[in-house]
Amino acid sequence: FFIIPRHARINNVHGKLAVCSVSAYLHVFKMAVFAVGYITTGSRKNLLTIVAILGCLPACKSLVNVVMFVRARGCSAKAYEAIEDALSYMSENGPHKIYGLYDLYMTSYKTNYAVSHLVICEKTIVALLEDTGIDVNEVQNHIQSHLKQDGHKDMTVKAFTDINKYVERIKALQELDVKPLAVQDSILEMLLAISL
Repeated sequence: FFIIPRHARINNVHGKLAVCSVSAYLHVFKMAVFAVGYITTGSRKNLLTIVAILGCLPACKSLVNVVMFVRARGCSAKAYEAIEDALSYMSENGPHKIYGLYDLYMTSYKTNYAVSHLVICEKTIVALLEDTGIDVNEVQNHIQSHLKQDGHKDMTVKAFTDINKYVERIKALQELDVKPLAVQDSILEMLLAISL
């Protein structure tokens, strides 16, 4: 399986090109396998047909990712610059590593949520939503419910629609003298799992 790096931002042309090319490659590969089987045996009833059919699973999954990736709007350039400035902010305690993710597109049964940026610091998750049509409480509850299902019951989730308040919150988190939790990697994996 091919993995698209998460730093391939939605607004990045190279990121879109990478996602589309992986999908195209998987579709061409499954058709080539089927064609080789058909040409060599003269029939569709062969083992390579089964391999080609099984190859449809990752190819179709990648096609769904392409459709969602093209539909999703990523973090705006203005917000990206403000967030990068805030993340490079040096507190009195020295440089502080805050885990952050750009361009998450979270799916739920009711609706989809475009999260422009999200940071994790100790037991706090802070998210930026640039789409004003999204209910902030729904996003917070969605993330909170998945955290509880994953065994992280004491996490606080706060979502912002205002970039200035979000940047202030990132700087405030950096002022805290905290050490990264061992579970932050599992939280990041869970957030990536519920996102496209």
